[in-house]
Amino acid sequence: MKVDARRTIFAGFAILFILLSSTVTAADETEFQVESIDLQIYRDGLVRVTQTLSVNETVPAVTLPLLHSSVDNFIVLDENQTVLDYEVDENDLNLTVFTLGATGVSVQYDTDSLTVKDFDVWTFLVDTPYNLTVQLPEESTIVYLSELPTAIETEANKITLSLFPSQWEISYVFPLTPPAEFRISDLEVTPTEVEAGEEVTVSVKIINVGGQTGSYTLQLIVNQTIEDSETVTLEEGASTATEFKIVKQTPGKYNIEIGGLTGEFTVSASSSNGSHSGMIPIEYLVAVAVASAAIILVIYFIFRRRGCNVEKIFKVNPQLNTEEKDVIQFLAENDGKAFESQIRERFPDIPRTSLWRLVKRLEKLDIIHVKKIGLENQVELKK
Repeated sequence: MKVDARRTIFAGFAILFILLSSTVTAADETEFQVESIDLQIYRDGLVRVTQTLSVNETVPAVTLPLLHSSVDNFIVLDENQTVLDYEVDENDLNLTVFTLGATGVSVQYDTDSLTVKDFDVWTFLVDTPYNLTVQLPEESTIVYLSELPTAIETEANKITLSLFPSQWEISYVFPLTPPAEFRISDLEVTPTEVEAGEEVTVSVKIINVGGQTGSYTLQLIVNQTIEDSETVTLEEGASTATEFKIVKQTPGKYNIEIGGLTGEFTVSASSSNGSHSGMIPIEYLVAVAVASAAIILVIYFIFRRRGCNVEKIFKVNPQLNTEEKDVIQFLAENDGKAFESQIRERFPDIPRTSLWRLVKRLEKLDIIHVKKIGLENQVELKK
């Protein structure tokens, strides 16, 4: 009887141990569940990963694998958009998030190591244990698929692929957008004959025949001297008319040049003065005109040296999007630099995190550099 009782007690403990072990195993298996993983591939090869999880609120932390060891710009939030602490183990390609009772977690990070470029062909490479949704850059054309995706969808010139867990290799190409290109036409000089002190209007038409928004500086050259200038910013296909006003006191013939177009006007002595008494000597007027032209020329070259060639930046970096170009243009108009707070104030429609990522992309493209001044970051265009 005693032996049977001991066997019964032992069997009971064994069953209890098995049940507890099963409970612990089940708890481990339900620490989190992946709801979705979305990848946005940009034209420069950068991949933005957004992962959404459902989390067991009873666990203090969850660990999930990363798609690559080379990652940056982490943003980890709970279901209330509260920032959560995390640790990255680059050796094991794992991310540990300290959930602290959260029921949902959103993880975002960037990586440029999932894409490679060979001439004009980009290739996306990933080994994923999860289902993925991948959006290719706008106007992309797929030229190779290692396997057939679960689904391929096209909307607004963008291809979205639904991928199942596997090793994927996807090659694609997209057309390069031509840079801004400007054409000057329709030079008009009115009137072509005036008296000293009267106004002459010089106008031209400028059109952007390129494929991107850009800026162009029109220079009004009178008798081989820069008289005035104006910078015009136009979207692709847009045009505008620009006018300059000229007043000359010295009689003579004046040759005009704007954007390779030439014209002329003639200034005669004023007929309102019956005599030369009280008139300013011609030599003095000529000296003043020469000095003024020299000052204008010096000021122009000083500002040209200091200023940033925005048009060259856009031409060298055709992959820049509209928001990136707007920020670069804003910096150029502010002597090439501004604090991040000033940029956020100028572009209130760009979310804070998106603006931060935009600045990081421009820094990576070696267009800007960021330096700490006091408690703020100053963003400055590179010369």
